[in-house]
Order: sequence, then C-alpha cells, then structure tokens
Amino acid sequence: MDESKSVIHSEEKNEGKGLQIASLFFAIPVLSLTYSAIQNQSLGSLFGAVGFLSVVILLFVIGSFKKKKYNQLGVTPLTLVPSVCTIGTEFSGSIEIGRENFNKVNSLSVSSWKYRKVSDSYRFEKVWESTLTPTIKYNKNNTLLEFSFTIPIGHKPSYKRFFSSNKHHWEISFEFVESMNSIQRRWKIPVQA
Repeated sequence: MDESKSVIHSEEKNEGKGLQIASLFFAIPVLSLTYSAIQNQSLGSLFGAVGFLSVVILLFVIGSFKKKKYNQLGVTPLTLVPSVCTIGTEFSGSIEIGRENFNKVNSLSVSSWKYRKVSDSYRFEKVWESTLTPTIKYNKNNTLLEFSFTIPIGHKPSYKRFFSSNKHHWEISFEFVESMNSIQRRWKIPVQA
C-alpha cells in the first residue's frame, strides 16, 4: 500500500478570488465602451458600459462575500493517507482547523458526484453519500478532525477528462452555522479502482 500523504485544499479557497478576477476581465469592455461613448458621443456605448459596469460590481461584491465567508474559518487543509484512495481499501485523513477547541462539526459527508445531462443542461448530481463521525483532537492552536473510511466496492472511481460527458468525482465535506452564516467546506478526493 502506498503510505504517502497528500494535502488537499478546500474548493472554497479560490472561489471568491476567482470571481473578483473575473470582474476585472469585465472591466475591459467598460473602459473601451466608456472611451467610445466619450469620443463618439454615443448614448448606446454609454448604456453598454453601464451594463458591463453592473456585471463588474456584481461579480466583485459576490467575490468579496465568498472571500469573507471563507475567511471566517480560514485555511482548512485535508491530509489523506494514502494520497490516492482505492475502492474497497480503508483510507484515513485529517482536517486541520486553525481554531482552539473547535467543536461545531460533528459529522463529515463522503459523496460521489456524476456529471449528467438533466433537461437541456449538464450538471453534477450526487449519486451516493455516506456520513461519518470524526474523532476530534485538540492541539495548541488547532483542532484536528480525524477519520477513516472505506469506499464500498461497486462504485466508480474519479474520472475527469476535459471533454468527457462521463465525469465523476468524490468529495468530503462538512457544514455548520456560525454567526447566522452557513459555512461549508468541500474537498475533492482522488479515488481509483
């Protein structure tokens, strides 16, 4: 068995930054349409600039909200042993939370997701889920959520080819409420047959 470790960062880590960076790309048409409106005294270009500006502001505000929500709990790396999970073989892991005596997470969810066509669009749909109870250990300034789990035989491994319509991934997640905000963390884990 490969006893190497892998550290996986949560999916939420870059969501806010990504939206804020996307807002910068929409700022380019705002500048060009504003310049065009000033040069040509075109009302149509000005309305176009205002439309793009509203998208820039919306993406930036949503990105700021997601970053603020992520920072409420901070960095939460998942360490897996072995580095790739094998179907039918037990794997263990730990989630490090940078808070003393953190006890708001009582269960973790392990789920399998498949990329499916629903109506006229494609999206990921949960096809299997199981709940597990972590062992909570307190360190100096951190809390560790330790767990072990076996993915049952008969399930599909991770598959994520770019143009494939048969994508499949596994994730570990938890969710809790703090200060009237639902805080969620998700980690995609590599699973092989």
